[in-house]
Amino acid sequence: MILDCHMHSWRYPRHFRRDVMLANQPARRRSWTEEQFRQMWELPVEHYLEEMKASDVSRALLLGLKAGPTLGIEVDNEYLAGLVRERPDVLAWACCVTPTEPGAAAEVERCVKELGAVALGELGPVYGSYRLDDTRCFAVWEVARALDVPLVIHAGPAQARWGHLKYGDLTAVDEVAIQFPDLRIVICHLGYNRYEEAAFVVAKHENVYADISWLPQLAGFDRRALSRYLPQVEYGWYHLVHPLLYYFTQTFGLTDKLVWGTDFPAGAPAKGIETVLGVNRWLKDHGLPPIPEQSLHRLLHENWRKVFTKLADAGR
Repeated sequence: MILDCHMHSWRYPRHFRRDVMLANQPARRRSWTEEQFRQMWELPVEHYLEEMKASDVSRALLLGLKAGPTLGIEVDNEYLAGLVRERPDVLAWACCVTPTEPGAAAEVERCVKELGAVALGELGPVYGSYRLDDTRCFAVWEVARALDVPLVIHAGPAQARWGHLKYGDLTAVDEVAIQFPDLRIVICHLGYNRYEEAAFVVAKHENVYADISWLPQLAGFDRRALSRYLPQVEYGWYHLVHPLLYYFTQTFGLTDKLVWGTDFPAGAPAKGIETVLGVNRWLKDHGLPPIPEQSLHRLLHENWRKVFTKLADAGR
């Protein structure tokens, strides 16, 4: 069974603050009409479900996002819970909060106990202007630990113009892992682009994992999705090969600490799987050693079970 551990859905304009969203756009888009922005941002879950049909993905984890003041997107938990109620056979969801806000811990408890959330995320410290190791967050982390739901964290840099990069410090993940050793933590995008630092945090702590979402798309297979963000370049393979081969395979031997996801809409599931399965062809063509095929198989099919235990138990 393949679980897409990282995908999104939102609606425009319901989940957007237009003034903040515009401030994060290049100048050429600031004169766009509402219809142009709707075409760019509108992301009903049906778009993903169509892509899912063409892949081997059995289930997908919908992640929330609280980035209204800095990125302009804020997805409410009721919306995600409602999508999963409509398609519980193929979807699960993670609730999202800004953990420094009053009532955040109670909201996580409500979402897990009453609405069926199986994780907490995508938490974005840069988007929400807080450090993960801020003691004001600890009540939320304790609820997540007690309810056995992992944190899914966009640690490291983020592109929001009004976001402060200092809040993405990966040493904060290290501190939370020390303070909450029984709390599972997933670093999204393997800390893009701070791969070395993220790899050492994952290697140091048994309870810290990473997803490789977005990195297969940077590797260049999914031209349609990638063209929205970056020019098509061979160097994009660096973002997948460098951390996966040199750190998780050769340095630490910890490929079992990585899980796969698309970061949809950044990439389609079929193309993301194709990229992972094709990585050894690229390595061979460039005279580099292979990644064990069994490691790639576990990355797609098995590793997620150790992280998202509520989904693993439901699938038995």
